[in-house]
Amino acid sequence: MGARSLNSAVVITVALVAAAAVANASPASSSSFGVGVSAYPFDDTSYNYCVAEYPDDQTYNAVPDAKLELVQMIVRHGDRTPVHLIPNDNTTWTCDGVAENIYLNGADQPATNTTGAFRQLIEIPSWNSKHGYANKVWRGSCDVGQLTDKGKSQHRLLGSKLRGIYVDKLGFLPAQLNNTDEIYARTTNVWRTKNSAESLLGSLWPNRDITPQTAIPFHTYPKEIETMYGNSDACGKIRTLDTKMTDSEQFQAFLKDQGPLMARLSGIFGVSGSDWRKSFDGYMDILQARHCHEVDLPCSDRASISGKATPKCATAEDSAQVLRNSHYEWTFKYRDHPLSHNYLRLVIGSLLGTLKDQVQEHIAGKTGDLKFALYSGHDSTVAPLLAVLQASNKNMLWPPYASNILFELWKKSDGSRVVRVIYNGQVLKLQPEFEWCDLNACPLDTFYKHLDEYIPESIVAECAQ
Repeated sequence: MGARSLNSAVVITVALVAAAAVANASPASSSSFGVGVSAYPFDDTSYNYCVAEYPDDQTYNAVPDAKLELVQMIVRHGDRTPVHLIPNDNTTWTCDGVAENIYLNGADQPATNTTGAFRQLIEIPSWNSKHGYANKVWRGSCDVGQLTDKGKSQHRLLGSKLRGIYVDKLGFLPAQLNNTDEIYARTTNVWRTKNSAESLLGSLWPNRDITPQTAIPFHTYPKEIETMYGNSDACGKIRTLDTKMTDSEQFQAFLKDQGPLMARLSGIFGVSGSDWRKSFDGYMDILQARHCHEVDLPCSDRASISGKATPKCATAEDSAQVLRNSHYEWTFKYRDHPLSHNYLRLVIGSLLGTLKDQVQEHIAGKTGDLKFALYSGHDSTVAPLLAVLQASNKNMLWPPYASNILFELWKKSDGSRVVRVIYNGQVLKLQPEFEWCDLNACPLDTFYKHLDEYIPESIVAECAQ
């Protein structure tokens, strides 16, 4: 059959089968441990993987009798091209509008003495098969995993929504950013997260000067020491725990149950290897990226179905089940397995410690003029944070593109401080059985007492255990 990607009716179908992921991260396993994929609870009303909901000044209200002191924001990048390649891909991805001005100056030179501006564009030549490596990548002008024009627009809109709240409504942030000490921005050292942060901040403070002197500093860690996602290269124990969970009887039963779907899609995609037999992550990446752009799902005339070479395409139903299976995997690892608590400490505990330290330094008067801190990361940044907070199933579907968490620090008139957590425009709700605090105004001590369970005293020591 033709594989025109999901139309509006199919979008509803996909939503109805999206799983609730990573909702509870307690040391003990939840009641869902060992439950099959078909029995997992869902609450996917209004869920859309392709774009998150945004905070809005019309529904946003300040914490009563309190003054806003600091905002920390963690975001997922916007819409992107796939990060997994399949051979003989005829899809066209266009990223002509995603280019940035780059200024360089030597350390011994004044900032005004730069090389001038350059634009970096991805070129995929039409003669690839003659003078290059044929059939290794798609057509068009996009790199692998690159932020698309759509993704850039998502973060521009998010930035404008933030401006409506923190500039226009509260007067907390300045209308013009003349002092870059008021902002801290950190991104992973990946093109799409940096471009997302550029788009967001460019809309939060539009019409800024484009000179080196007024540039907002972007802080990045080398990938060898990155802490904004589970860094298994730096911490081998992450991989060890992951293997223990996926080798478990329950997870292997899941893979066996869903094995025929995995085998058929790997045949259609033309992929092989152990990574394609132990996780649905790559399959979801290939299908959902195309779904969000309404392009054809992959087809192959060489796919082996029941031992026969039969023309076959991936279908909307395949995409829905793959999305469901991917949610199951993350739920199992982050929430339901007895090892999930220790896993989260290593995956996201260091970032939690960084966020806590920043708040404590602010309270101690050591952060100067800082008012807004942005951390631009991935779904693997957002989901573990939500798991630590024990968010409700409705909030724990796979984080859509441009998902956003706001940690707001408020000081009340009696001198006490509270934290509010807003996820994709709404105050974060917790699982009813794990309501450890009201995140509309959680006392600071209570908030960090909970987070401290997931912050290692020494990440290096825990990784070595």
